Amino acid sequence: MPPDTSEPDLAEFWTSYVDGRRRGAAFAVRHPVRVWRAFRATRRLTVIEAKPTTSPEGTAIRATLETRGPLAAPARLLGTAVLAVPADPAEHVGGRSAQTLRRKIRAAERAGVTWRVVTDPEERRSLLETANSAEREHPDPAYRVVAPRNDDLLDHDLWLVAVDAAGTPILLSVTPVDGEIATLRYFRTLGSGPAHSDSRYLMTHALVTELAHRGVRWLLDTEPPGAQTNGLRHFQRMVGFRYARVRLRRGGAGRLAAAALPAYVSAGLCLEQAMELVA
Repeated sequence: MPPDTSEPDLAEFWTSYVDGRRRGAAFAVRHPVRVWRAFRATRRLTVIEAKPTTSPEGTAIRATLETRGPLAAPARLLGTAVLAVPADPAEHVGGRSAQTLRRKIRAAERAGVTWRVVTDPEERRSLLETANSAEREHPDPAYRVVAPRNDDLLDHDLWLVAVDAAGTPILLSVTPVDGEIATLRYFRTLGSGPAHSDSRYLMTHALVTELAHRGVRWLLDTEPPGAQTNGLRHFQRMVGFRYARVRLRRGGAGRLAAAALPAYVSAGLCLEQAMELVA
């Protein structure tokens, strides 16, 4: 039996979607077969059961899972970028596939980058101000945020900061954790330069280490796959993210067979309507 290529096929689908000239419903109408194949690939992915609590952490995770993607359907219906957190963090940097990750971690360490958990409320507020300032003043307009909205970060418990050799913060990570699931709510460099870039790899492994100690099994990205830049997609795949299907448990309406989706799309229903019927 040939190997299942559903996961890399889905990654290729989202890369071509982002590279394409048409987005959203226009893409779905123009490429219904490709969308259907992507949906079928999603159905063969690893399934993660999510039952968020009503805590601030669980509420943040539920909000991520209910986010609408670029194709107007719930983003999780066409895959979610997920990093499987091993019980032993050393497994995250083991093997041939982690060669780039290990090399970049060594580069960050040679540059004097270190990291630590942040628990002091005053330091958290100071880092929040630094992060907001970095977003407002980002040199790349594509990443610049005129009015950052990050006050919710203070509701979450797991804060990590990377600092350079001079002790200056260069990356902030804030992660809601709810049982075995966590979400990548904030993971941004606080400036630019080689050390900032390499710190992303160091901090990904640092985050995996902290999550493993907390019994977390899955780290979910908050960005829908089709809304990611392909540069971010490439980085995430180098540090271990892969696509999975997340099933959000809730009380339930009736469901129709997934096989009906192509007919719905062909009949002129928007993708949102069709996929809601089969979700």
